[in-house]
Amino acid sequence: MTDTRLPNHTDLTAAAAALSAHPWVARVDTDDIHGEGEHGLRIVVTDESVATTRAAGSAIVGGLTNEHLTHWTEVYDWTYSTAQQHDSDDDLAGWRATDTGEPLPAEHMTEWVERTVDLVLAQHPRNILELGCGTGLLMRRLAPHVERYVGTDVAGDVVERLSAQGIAGTSFVKAGAHELRGQLVQDAVAATGAVPDCILLNSVTQCFPDTRYLAAVVLDAIDYVASGGTVIVGDIRHSGQLLDFARWAETAKNPDGDPGTLDNRVAHRAATDSELSVDPSTLASIASASGREVSVLTYAKTLQDDSELTRYRFDAVFTVDAPAEGGPPAVTSWQSLDRNGTGLTELRGHVESGPTLVAGIPRSVTAAALRSALTGTDAVVLIDPTDTAVFRVASPPGAGAIIPADPPATGVPHEPLGAFARSRMLDVARTVLRRAGITRPAGMRVELPSGRGLDIVAATRRRREIDRAGRCAVSGTPEPIIDAALARVPGAIERLDAIALSALTGFLHSDAGVCSGVPVLVDEVASTLRVADRHRWILRRWIEVLCEQGHGSMRGADTFVLGDSRTASNDADDRELARACRSLGYPSAMAEFYSTALSSLGPLLRDEMSAQAMMFPDGDMTTSLSKDENNISNRYLHGAAAAVIAEAARTRPGPLRILELGGGAGGGTQAALAALGDRDIDYLFTDISRFFTTSAADRFGDRPGFRTAIADIDVQLTAQGLEARSFDVVVAANVLHCAKDAAVSVAALSDMLAPSGIAVVIEAVREHYLVLLTMQFLLSPRNGALHPGKLDRRRGSVFLSGADIQHYLSVNRIRPSLDLPEEGTPLAAPSQRLYVGQTL
Repeated sequence: MTDTRLPNHTDLTAAAAALSAHPWVARVDTDDIHGEGEHGLRIVVTDESVATTRAAGSAIVGGLTNEHLTHWTEVYDWTYSTAQQHDSDDDLAGWRATDTGEPLPAEHMTEWVERTVDLVLAQHPRNILELGCGTGLLMRRLAPHVERYVGTDVAGDVVERLSAQGIAGTSFVKAGAHELRGQLVQDAVAATGAVPDCILLNSVTQCFPDTRYLAAVVLDAIDYVASGGTVIVGDIRHSGQLLDFARWAETAKNPDGDPGTLDNRVAHRAATDSELSVDPSTLASIASASGREVSVLTYAKTLQDDSELTRYRFDAVFTVDAPAEGGPPAVTSWQSLDRNGTGLTELRGHVESGPTLVAGIPRSVTAAALRSALTGTDAVVLIDPTDTAVFRVASPPGAGAIIPADPPATGVPHEPLGAFARSRMLDVARTVLRRAGITRPAGMRVELPSGRGLDIVAATRRRREIDRAGRCAVSGTPEPIIDAALARVPGAIERLDAIALSALTGFLHSDAGVCSGVPVLVDEVASTLRVADRHRWILRRWIEVLCEQGHGSMRGADTFVLGDSRTASNDADDRELARACRSLGYPSAMAEFYSTALSSLGPLLRDEMSAQAMMFPDGDMTTSLSKDENNISNRYLHGAAAAVIAEAARTRPGPLRILELGGGAGGGTQAALAALGDRDIDYLFTDISRFFTTSAADRFGDRPGFRTAIADIDVQLTAQGLEARSFDVVVAANVLHCAKDAAVSVAALSDMLAPSGIAVVIEAVREHYLVLLTMQFLLSPRNGALHPGKLDRRRGSVFLSGADIQHYLSVNRIRPSLDLPEEGTPLAAPSQRLYVGQTL
């Protein structure tokens, strides 16, 4: 949000001083706020002013967040107090269509209520606590079916009205959703003599300011609900459909408008949308952070009429401490059922035959039609957690549950707090300057701390900007490298994998005497090769990979059968290896290392030759590691990560507190410091090796605010002298796969983050076979014992999947908000990714 006036540079210093005194202002910069040489004021608001903090008793909201909530309180107070009173049980005040502004049809709203009541009663509740009960639309239908009902609402008028009706078994309290653990609500619940087994929030989350507030409310509800109970969050606006909603609304508003401006109008409507929208992955992240066993079901709206309530919203049910029954359901595609256009008929018979999940049902088959076809069965209609264009049908319902331990792909929420806070802060700034008698500066720009209050358009723009920064780092120029210039990368990755597999099969044939098609015990292979105890896990992993890639098979747990083999590491392979390395941006020395290592697999396994000595022939680890760090993929990731860190420095009060874990040779450090320029920082570079910390001190020690320390990610960081919750940004590049226990290390990382802190994680998300045959030796423990957790992951790989990383972040209250590079681009082929997350 920007306020622009005629230039008046003489007032900048005085204006900045006056505004800096305001409690909502973290910093005021007098600089080029537009990037066009025009100076003004950049006002960075404090994180506390836009924060929601969970604490004993109830959630605590910051000043700007509170004003956002107060705005909605005033809206509903006015709506309910001015609505025409009538005798109907259904008070539909405030329910109007976005496209026409007219009240939504009563029969449509009645069905909306009835479907929601059906969803609630399907959970068999006895004691309901409804947060945001409104005029009692749901209460009147639910109360006769339960033993106790407590309703809360922010509108005092409606609370008084409902209380005066004296409905048996009910009580009402004036409270916000974040005041669940407040005294008034707790007293009302205590008076019922029972803990709620159903906490209901229906059609209220759109009034929430951001996902952090949503998380505080939902986590409080999950913590509070009885074991085996449910938290139902109904009528959620889906952020994945916000642009579709905006296009529908703009087209309806101006059907004859200029098609050339439609995209701009759609983007503007989406960016300025005043209601919260979220996606299933956000809900999974919240559930992961609860500390209880939770599964999430995302229900489709099955109303007969096609309206915004049907198309762009969904319901979520969190089931708490209820173990899943049975194993994974059989998954059936809709296409297989609908071959002859009789999918609805086939569907009913299919769900009646046993547990199943039917996926990929197009929205041309309406949710209402699916519900009708399934009447009398236990099957439910769900939205797909990753694809807004399709439905799913699950029978029983739990067959379609999202398990937070395996979260869906990251989505982008739309948070209205950003636009509200920027607009409100500009009003405050004008008032402050007017009262101080200071002329308003040429321009004023308000920014929230990075990662906070992002609307869906701004989030997309931010993703593009960070991707661009990474591509510029690859090109080494102000212009980003394009995909066409990277067309050789995917093929080069495939060639390196093929060379490695060929070298491995040839090695087992020639050095271990393993013949194609002849079964052999894995332990016999290890004995023949005289594998050092500490490297036996590597040999076993090699054999697993050969089997996974069709170059062999296992008979039982211990017997291996090699497929076709050929002699490898010949001159042709070396030339191909060199070409592939050049295509990936490696210097010739890296290709030479790989070639030497592939021809020395036996000595490496026997510990007769050290991978360290081979990798660092002159003893200079920093120079040697830079051969690997400066490839195309790493340059991109370091550049993108540096852009994230620079954004944080620009939008947070200084000095920006940065912790880098496992900094190694300092490639990412160098990129980050270059992007930070002369900004005020407190940058703590850590590594387990004193060699790297000493090298980093020599290289970067002249930079004010830069310091180094020894830190081991396998040991609790607070036990090593690092203070918990004391860093704005924590960077962990290619260190999690080296950890003894990645889950423990991510938890330690999370402990370091201050409120609204940012985690920047770079990891390979699949095994590269050339690395497996060479650099993997660097991970073997010195004492001969396997690292705990090394081989208990899927397929024994030391590398984490993208789902693993998202899970570890989520369960430690870090919501993944960005991952790059874009899938399907050449930069994605190396399968190394940047993940950015922020504490909930």
